[in-house]
Amino acid sequence: MTGWKDMLLDVLRLTDEVKRMNRDIDRVESTLSNVDKRVVRLETLVEVAQTQASQSRIELK
Repeated sequence: MTGWKDMLLDVLRLTDEVKRMNRDIDRVESTLSNVDKRVVRLETLVEVAQTQASQSRIELK
């Protein structure tokens, strides 16, 4: 039978692990947000380039 001291130690370990995982999740969330912003910028650049290319073709005709 597990004593109350062992259970308390397990709870403390689990609490520390949850706190560590929360910090990791916050870090990953921040990184993901930065990547998302970069992708949006790239999509915008591609759309602008496509629009300019199609306008150039229209003017050449």
